Amino acid sequence: EKKECHQKQGALREQLQVHIQTIGILVSEKAELQTALAHTQHAARQKEGESEDLASRLQYSRRRVGELERALSAVSTQQKKADRYNKELTKERDALRLELYKNTQSNEDLKQEKSELEEKLRVLVTEKAGMQLNLEELQKKLEMTELLLQQFSSRCEAPDANQQLQQAMEERAQLEAHLGQVMESVRQLQMERDKYAENLKGESAMWRQRMQQMSEQVHTLREEKECSMSRVQELETSLAELRNQMEPPAGPSEVEQQLQAEAEHLRKELEGLAGQLQAQVQDNEGLSRLNREQEERLLELERAAELWGEQAEARRQILETMQNDRTTISRALSQNRELKEQLAELQSGFVKLTNENMEITSALQSEQHVKRELGKKLGELQEKLSELKETVELKSQEAQSLQQQRDQYLGHLQQYVAAYQQLTSEKEVLHNQLLLQTQLVDQLQQQEAQGKAVAEMARQELQETQERLEAATQQNQQLRAQLSLMAHPGEGDGLDREEEEDEEEEEEEAVAVPQPMPSIPEDLESREAMVAFFNSAVASAEEEQARLRGQLKEQRVRCRRLAHLLASAQKEPEAAAPAPGTGGDSVCGETHRALQGAMEKLQSRFMELMQEKADLKERVEELEHRCIQLSGETDTIGEYIALYQSQRAVLKERHREKEEYISRLAQDKEEMKVKLLELQELVLRLVGDRNEWHGRFLAAAQNPADEPTSGAPAPQELGAANQQGDLCEVSLAGSVEPAQGEAREGSPRDNPTAQQIMQLLREMQNPRERPGLGSNPCIPFFYRADENDEVKITVI
Repeated sequence: EKKECHQKQGALREQLQVHIQTIGILVSEKAELQTALAHTQHAARQKEGESEDLASRLQYSRRRVGELERALSAVSTQQKKADRYNKELTKERDALRLELYKNTQSNEDLKQEKSELEEKLRVLVTEKAGMQLNLEELQKKLEMTELLLQQFSSRCEAPDANQQLQQAMEERAQLEAHLGQVMESVRQLQMERDKYAENLKGESAMWRQRMQQMSEQVHTLREEKECSMSRVQELETSLAELRNQMEPPAGPSEVEQQLQAEAEHLRKELEGLAGQLQAQVQDNEGLSRLNREQEERLLELERAAELWGEQAEARRQILETMQNDRTTISRALSQNRELKEQLAELQSGFVKLTNENMEITSALQSEQHVKRELGKKLGELQEKLSELKETVELKSQEAQSLQQQRDQYLGHLQQYVAAYQQLTSEKEVLHNQLLLQTQLVDQLQQQEAQGKAVAEMARQELQETQERLEAATQQNQQLRAQLSLMAHPGEGDGLDREEEEDEEEEEEEAVAVPQPMPSIPEDLESREAMVAFFNSAVASAEEEQARLRGQLKEQRVRCRRLAHLLASAQKEPEAAAPAPGTGGDSVCGETHRALQGAMEKLQSRFMELMQEKADLKERVEELEHRCIQLSGETDTIGEYIALYQSQRAVLKERHREKEEYISRLAQDKEEMKVKLLELQELVLRLVGDRNEWHGRFLAAAQNPADEPTSGAPAPQELGAANQQGDLCEVSLAGSVEPAQGEAREGSPRDNPTAQQIMQLLREMQNPRERPGLGSNPCIPFFYRADENDEVKITVI
């Protein structure tokens, strides 16, 4: 029996070692699983943060969608109200149109009645005129009758005077009655005419007022309709904007907003370029307008030149008349000398006028050249405009390509969002599975701890039973050796001492048995939760300790019972000896069966845990593979974004260069305008000076010097000749020096206006001083200044 017990104990020890090894393997795998679980929990926390962020965005987008739906419902109600109001307005407009049609019909009827009444009035006026004629005839007849009465009264000799008098009186009474009727009818006709005129005036005023009211109503209705239409258009645009805002998803809103902002920026740049093109077109129109004005000024200058030519012909005629008069006049030599001086002065003035005409022609030619240059510049500007249009088209194509790329990016982002949502759902499923696994692992730990406790208790019981069996065998041997001796009281003390020693050893073993440490969960976030967990663990440990103490007491009671059985076996050695063996066998068989069932459970659970661990490893590898795929796709998205930003930077640089070029062109054009305005002012000033000088010359010509009294007929003839030629006889003896002085003042060296013109022409002709206009001079005139700053006019 001892050998069998030893064999069983050895088998149990081997099984316990196997169990300990499996438990160590399980503990190591548990540690690995805990580390993997910690990593997965960390990733899960990150994903939870991202999911919370996405949930907050989704909630915000839902709130935004709700607000937009409410705004859309409000807009739809407003649109319905506007539609109803438009329908009411259309009904009122139709009613007003009907009323206006009726009013026009009634107005036409009234106009027809008015024309009929006017016709009747004209008939009555003609009748009145006829009645007035009849009245005049009757008055004449009455006067004749009065004359006849006077004649009859003077002729008392006539036998039928009384009869004629009575007839005349009757005719007079009839005529007066007829006259009264006619006057009454005339008064009635006048009253009817006045009444009809007042009625017509009142009705015309009333209908005019009605027409004005109707026109005002129509105008107000038209304005209200336009306002309603504009309101409807605004509502439609706002509705379209709201729909556009509702269409994009909530996930890639930031990227889409960036792309939309960039597209809006490109659209604004295109609009700015279009505005610049429009401004350039307006500037071209202004230049064409200035060109037309310059052509008009050229025409005026040509007319002035023609006038000067006519005046020159008149002067030539005057000179011829003066020469003819010089042959006929037998004046003094002084007058001939004065006339010669006048002729010389006139010739010098004529030469000056020819020079001025040549200057005008050169100015005209320069203006024509300027016109040609402006035409060339306009052509260049048109070419630049065409180039700008081509660039705008290229930019529009690039914007379309960018829009297509944006659509592709949006499609990729939507795919990524769908994959991310799928990953989040899978992450939640994995998180739930991990929670279940942690719960199962905790249960396994508890079961392992319970199995350890049961195995330890069985081992202790086996050791105790072995020790007690050894003690019983020793006692049996002692009892068999000393059958004849009496039991002394020290044996009971020894037994009690042994029992106490056994109890102490059992207590020490119970204390020395390692209690299974409870696994600390990793989801404790606060110190209070940690303290509560440790308090609960301490309480559970105390309960477990109390339970183990109770079991220990029970084992002690069982040991005492066994001791009593051994004591009884001392009295009956033959019958009592096999009893403990059978009891031990029964106890060992029960514990063996319990341990075998626990081993089977542990093996099945271990296999399940290994399978679940393999599944979890596969799942983790799959998640890592998907994370790698997502990281690669995010890298490609980053590369696309970097490429787009580089293309956008290139487009910005090109746009900046074009803006700088356009600004330089605009600056050059403004400088050209300023120079042209300065040149125009200086030319006008020079023309004013010339006109002033010409006025002084005419004033000096109209105020001649003292002439001799003997030569009166000749000045009269010259005055007549000058009246024909629009000039007077002048004596330029005293005005030669001022004219020469003014001529000297008119030289380019002394005239500041001419110097400014020459300086301005040098600035405009020098291409190195005009960097914005290239190498072409602006206005190449046909005259230039020499070394002495004198102008030599080239006669063409």
